[in-house]
Amino acid sequence: MKHILIAFFTVLISLSIYSQDILEFEFDKARVLLAQRKIDEAFLSLNKLYQSNPENGNYNFLMGAAFAESMGKSAEAVFHLKKAIKYVSEDYTVGNFQETDAPIHAYYYLTLAFVQQDRCEEAYLALAKLKTFKTRLDKYYIEEAERHLMKCPFEPNETVEKNWNKIEPAPAGYDPTYVPEEVFLDSTALAERGIFVKEQVYSTKAPLYGVQIGANINPSPISNYGSIKNVDVFIDTKGIIRYVVGHYSIRSQAETLLKTLQEQGYKDAFIVNVNDERKYHNELISFNNVNVKAGIKGKVEFYLQLGAFEQVVPDSIKSLYQNIPQLIELDYKSHTLLLVGPTESYEKALAIKKEVDALNVSKPFIVAFNNRKKIPLQTAINHTKH
Repeated sequence: MKHILIAFFTVLISLSIYSQDILEFEFDKARVLLAQRKIDEAFLSLNKLYQSNPENGNYNFLMGAAFAESMGKSAEAVFHLKKAIKYVSEDYTVGNFQETDAPIHAYYYLTLAFVQQDRCEEAYLALAKLKTFKTRLDKYYIEEAERHLMKCPFEPNETVEKNWNKIEPAPAGYDPTYVPEEVFLDSTALAERGIFVKEQVYSTKAPLYGVQIGANINPSPISNYGSIKNVDVFIDTKGIIRYVVGHYSIRSQAETLLKTLQEQGYKDAFIVNVNDERKYHNELISFNNVNVKAGIKGKVEFYLQLGAFEQVVPDSIKSLYQNIPQLIELDYKSHTLLLVGPTESYEKALAIKKEVDALNVSKPFIVAFNNRKKIPLQTAINHTKH
């Protein structure tokens, strides 16, 4: 009986660790998608996180901020952000899966969400709370919140003052624990996303052992892995990308390779069966105009994108930016892009963005080009740092 209990609890611990690994991956995935402004895609991961712990301040902040950035979702934003502000901490750690508190920025997003709902006094009170942290904030957040509040008049109400920060029920028709059905990607669906694959077929059904050194939802050239040779890149039907070295029929050979890679700093590397069709069936060839093995060739240029138009850029839009130097129009994939640049570094593009942000007329973002083709921003940044 004692041995059965030990085995039982060992299985429970293993399942718990496995579950936590999955949630941490979903957390990283959500952060990447939010940074790329792919908010709808991020919600699939965010909902899984929220379902695992509805009282987690960090999860509620991320969901609330995402809803605040979405059109017509201010009620959902308020629901989550009111839960998040109960856990606001000045010691919040960005990007940490273990973090359960919320950042002070929760009050900024709550201010915006209240304004969107014409709950003006509540927005004012949220902003007042945000201002108590002004020494810990970039002044942009306070100035931007004040700008939104300028057209939101109100009459003081004692009841509102007492209840503005109290948790409220989820809005009608919204189930925060609902997780949409996952979409599985075939080669055609991957191609539509700019990802091209080659089917990997081995002559044997027996296990072939390799060492996985990384996994992500964002493709990157294998040059990011330094001097490691023979790195293969695979993508599964959920869009998870895996970086694997070797395919041996004898496991001990993979174990020797694993030890070597761990000594080189890849502490999280582990042995996998690359003959597993679920994960290693499609070899990734290229993504968004970048060959994963060849990497980027030639000059990388960074631009600030102000807008994309199906035809010509309207004069009314141009006039808003008439005093900005290096303003150009670029025909790209049946659209006209309004850009500022180019610059040879991401840091210079950031400096330009700060100047344009001060105009308060749009939400510009930085893009990267290589040989007149758009490439993923993080890939471009990594390339220019090498």
